[in-house]
Amino acid sequence: MREVLSPAERERAEKIRHMDIRLSYLQAKCAFRIILSAHLHVPPRDLQITVSRFGKPRLPAHDIEVSQSHSHDWSAVAVSALGLVGIDIERWRPLANCRQLACHIMTDHEARVFEDIPNELSVRNFLELWTRKEAVLKCAGLGLRQDPRGLHTGWYEPAVQFGDLQYYLNALPVCGQLVGHLASHAPQKIIMRSLPSQLNAW
Repeated sequence: MREVLSPAERERAEKIRHMDIRLSYLQAKCAFRIILSAHLHVPPRDLQITVSRFGKPRLPAHDIEVSQSHSHDWSAVAVSALGLVGIDIERWRPLANCRQLACHIMTDHEARVFEDIPNELSVRNFLELWTRKEAVLKCAGLGLRQDPRGLHTGWYEPAVQFGDLQYYLNALPVCGQLVGHLASHAPQKIIMRSLPSQLNAW
């Protein structure tokens, strides 16, 4: 994997002390380059990837928009030739304090709705909302530099307003313990594929 990555990515990996986290980082960055390489027909290590001051990856030499997210041993990559895109995934795991965390990410209206959600569904619903918000904020190029309480997405709205723009949200297919969403500026057709088999369509 290190042979595929850029010197900066390899340097960052070496600074990660915990082996599991380092491996997760390496796998995610490697998958990112391999997927983009397949789209652009450029060797993975030759891709020139820059990062905005808010952490959004860019490919200055190519007319595409990209976004990436990873959680534990899962990685997701979004590629668009039609405009900005944002993707976020989270692996479901127990969160004993998700109701306390709610006040840090939810609007007042979302928090009131969340209070009525049964305890057995609270973690899943918390992660669903989190990935919706982060996908939109990544699409906007802001990431978590923007307070998520300033963005109302709710759980079911197919499109949300943020700033002066509308963002369309697509839930990723439920796959094991994975929760995720993709955000874009247009309701274009979304094609989803899985690795590592043969990029078989879900």
